[in-house]
Amino acid sequence: MDIDFQKVLTLATSYQYEMTGFLRDMAAIPSESCSEKAIVQRIKEEMEAAGFDRVVIDNMGNLLGYIGTGKHLIAMDAHVDTVGPGNIDNWHHDPYKGYEDDEVIYGLRTSDQAHVPDKKIWKKELVTAAAMYAIIPALYVKHYGE
Repeated sequence: MDIDFQKVLTLATSYQYEMTGFLRDMAAIPSESCSEKAIVQRIKEEMEAAGFDRVVIDNMGNLLGYIGTGKHLIAMDAHVDTVGPGNIDNWHHDPYKGYEDDEVIYGLRTSDQAHVPDKKIWKKELVTAAAMYAIIPALYVKHYGE
């Protein structure tokens, strides 16, 4: 299978503002361990808007987003909780409002593994552009706590 990498790059670039906006939204939602309900709901909304085939919050509060069909299932996992901001005086900017310029997005969760849902959600469109959607299904797991 040939993948049109230029098409994938062009599509990824076209989502830049949506992806960074979503990351900023996630940074603005407090989500310390055992308090992830609001962030899970926000990520669920984004998965639905991105066209995931199925989005489910299980009994434990884990968010499961499914895309594609096929024989094998690839799971991609990310936690959504963060540590608290600690002493606010130690931050150069409000950790929940953050800061953004052409090169940096600064704020709570923006450099933690907890920001990974931002990239994974948008990969659904990129996988589709890469013509792999129908043969490689994926399960995106946003788990509750650590």
